[in-house]
Amino acid sequence: MKVIIADDHRIVREGIATLLASEVGIELVGEASTGDQLLELLETTEVDVVLLDMRMPDKGGLEVLEELRGRERVPRFIVLSMHDDTSYVKRAIELGASAYLLKSVGKDELIRALGVVAGGGSYIQGEIAAPLIARMVDPSDAGPVGELSSREIDTLGMLAEGLDNRAIAERIGLSEAAVKAQLRAIYSRLDVTRRSEAVAVALRLGIIT
Repeated sequence: MKVIIADDHRIVREGIATLLASEVGIELVGEASTGDQLLELLETTEVDVVLLDMRMPDKGGLEVLEELRGRERVPRFIVLSMHDDTSYVKRAIELGASAYLLKSVGKDELIRALGVVAGGGSYIQGEIAAPLIARMVDPSDAGPVGELSSREIDTLGMLAEGLDNRAIAERIGLSEAAVKAQLRAIYSRLDVTRRSEAVAVALRLGIIT
């Protein structure tokens, strides 16, 4: 996996580079301290994943994503930011970012996110996933998505496994009718209408992996 780090703070770039240096299969192929430097680097460098800072001189992360939107052969992006405001997260995802992590993220989660994104998946750090989902749901909904129960999250995981309602009911000790009711609540909170959509949203937002 070939990686570029784009961040205007040298100490951040060096710190991440040190973390990645010990990981087998990850190669750091470039660094950029501004948005324009990154765009120039992408013209000449083969890269799989870019670790992208939200705020940089000349062009920030969102501006870079917007400029690259619609181009062919664009790498996958992990936004690495100090900002947990859901408006930033939502906009980054809309512009094509595959993952959003806070700079407080630990090494293990960073490496995990890199693997997920390089494999074509999406990743949202757990502590910002619930507020993001809540923002995406109509405020008039009775149950805010940020309050998904552990059982509902477990049910989402079983949906991802491909289990039908009967199999889910047997596994968690509920009736099929109760499972159907739970699924209706989950669909409402995720603003979807079918199980495939629920699984896709849950995976994209990091609720399940």
